[in-house]
Amino acid sequence: TMNINAKQIEALDFNYLDQAETYQYMVDQLARAKASTPLMTKLGTEIGAWESSMQAFDVAFRRATTAGQTKVVETLDDERDTLYTGLNGTVNNATKSPIAGQKAAATELLEPFKRYDVKTGGEYQQETMRLDQLCQDLLTNYSSQLTALGITAWVEALQAKNQEFQAAMIARTNEQAGYVKSELTQLRQQMIVAYRAVVKLGNVVFIYEGDSAYATTIDQMNAEVRHYKQIIARKGGSSSSSGSGDGGGTASPDPSQGGGNEGGNTGNSGNSGDSGGSTGGNEGGGTTPDPGTGGDSGGGDDNGDDNNGPIGDAE
Repeated sequence: TMNINAKQIEALDFNYLDQAETYQYMVDQLARAKASTPLMTKLGTEIGAWESSMQAFDVAFRRATTAGQTKVVETLDDERDTLYTGLNGTVNNATKSPIAGQKAAATELLEPFKRYDVKTGGEYQQETMRLDQLCQDLLTNYSSQLTALGITAWVEALQAKNQEFQAAMIARTNEQAGYVKSELTQLRQQMIVAYRAVVKLGNVVFIYEGDSAYATTIDQMNAEVRHYKQIIARKGGSSSSSGSGDGGGTASPDPSQGGGNEGGNTGNSGNSGDSGGSTGGNEGGGTTPDPGTGGDSGGGDDNGDDNNGPIGDAE
């Protein structure tokens, strides 16, 4: 016997959430779904597909923000700056050495340091070029002076670190070139569709099998939905479930849940004939969704994507 008053997982309009917010929501909800043995038993395949879509999005998002490679570049830049600052300071201090040979060598070394005028903390490419020229000049034309001060290995270490930095910059450039915004948007949409499939089928299960085995999970997931609805409301969006992201139409909430449901709980054999129902608020509700007004899994676009770009790249 159907229980049309069974608890349902509420709908959420993702159009008002950016990439990072969408992904964090998915992470939190996936954890709740996987923690439910009854839900995993019933919808393990669908939950697995949802998780796979999240992993694909995560890979693309990390590539888009270049977080990993940017950190490598910044670390190497700090390391080469430290080597250069120490080397430059040693040469300047040696010009005051009481040992005549060291003082003379240091005085001669001041000339290439002044000529290349390396500025740390500035534009990456300019610093890289000048360090490369300085190190090459020192090792080629000032080997005896470097030996007199015992800093040949220091210059070699600086040269190696600068080359390592160059390689990291190339890797970061390739990483950025591989990022295509449309790809990230598409993967975000696939992740949303996979999530909605789990929720829609779950709501059907709750109606036909009863919600007692799933009640705690449903309550936890709805608490998260409501939290994100508050985020949406603060952004100026509607905190209700109606709108292009949730299937359109007029919301048909379960009074005990306080919002429209993904998949709805009003559908029965006397209405549209499908478990999604035909009245609003339901994910892809109705037997023939309108592509122009339907939700993410109802054929329409997630209209907020173009405004929800990824985190900007760091220098």
